[in-house]
Amino acid sequence: MKLGIDAREIQDGVYTGIGRSLYNFIKYFLSQNNDDQLVLFSSKKLRLGPNKRFKNIVIPGNIIILWDQVALPMAINQEQIDIFYSPYYKVPLNAKCIVVSAILDLMYIIYEKYKNNLNFFSESYYKHFGKLYADRSDIILTCSEYSKKDIINIFSVDPEKIKVIPLSVSDIYKTENESGKISAAKAKYGIEGRYIYYIGNFKHHKNVENLIIAFRKILPKFKDLKLVLAGPKTHLYQQYLSLIHVLSIQDSVIFTGKILPEDEPHLLYNGAEVFVFPSLYEGFGIPPIEAMACGTPVISSNLTSLPEVISSAGILVDPFNTDDLAAAISSILSNNSLKDVLIEKGFKLAEKFSQENVSKQYYEFFKKLLRNKDN
Repeated sequence: MKLGIDAREIQDGVYTGIGRSLYNFIKYFLSQNNDDQLVLFSSKKLRLGPNKRFKNIVIPGNIIILWDQVALPMAINQEQIDIFYSPYYKVPLNAKCIVVSAILDLMYIIYEKYKNNLNFFSESYYKHFGKLYADRSDIILTCSEYSKKDIINIFSVDPEKIKVIPLSVSDIYKTENESGKISAAKAKYGIEGRYIYYIGNFKHHKNVENLIIAFRKILPKFKDLKLVLAGPKTHLYQQYLSLIHVLSIQDSVIFTGKILPEDEPHLLYNGAEVFVFPSLYEGFGIPPIEAMACGTPVISSNLTSLPEVISSAGILVDPFNTDDLAAAISSILSNNSLKDVLIEKGFKLAEKFSQENVSKQYYEFFKKLLRNKDN
């Protein structure tokens, strides 16, 4: 098998959820003892180190449409790729091979607050080209049954053309046995004592405002508790600061900024009493599973894909109801038996989404796809 991948998602060294899963799969692919070949296409040289099993083809260029639809398919065809995998919804329309795309969610079309930020051209682009790319794809990969239903409804895709494979949790997310490392990570960000943890983007659909409000409601009962919010500071950061000042809880809320891989992101998960993920829209939702892998109990929104992914391994609440959110947090902080049950369930669920298990699913999917073509 000669597998080609659009690897731009990992070329800068800082990985999103898509990038982490892609990197994990590439590592797994290269660990297999066979003659399969991997060709990684990027616009910058990849920092993956030497390995005879893969080839990195660097295609310079900053004009995305030309890169996607002219330079990339030319390179794919020249390399005589068997299967080309794009970890995005975009695919090279003129590639002469099996084309597999990934549509993890359709938030840019479905979620109203995001949709309302699009101008007419952008919305038309997503709908028209999204359908075009979906039609060109021989197979569409997605990460949940929820997202599969959205793809079928929005793009009128044959359900048989869609394959569900979950996202993976990197092996770096694990329990930390050295308490000194956790203490050092807390000290780095000025965290003292017990804390609630959130990590993710600060965008409307992440619903961080309601987490802040729910936190304020439980402070009288847990006076020394802190709320730690990790993630890059977006345009909503000032709104959050204003809300925190209005609620008079500025001494109890800590913003860490973006947590990079070299910061050992599992440490703040490990130190937390509970991880809260009140998102209004997710195609999968990897942070709750990362928290579970670190032995931290999880409270999550009960919307979109999250009940499917988390199931009974976390407490699911209505993210619009701050009283319910506050009550769920309070129950974990007050009940060690409940906390222990959730931790145990979380470990079992996280194993299902482990780097090894999910990467194996991807690998076997590509192998089967090529066998079916040859037959």
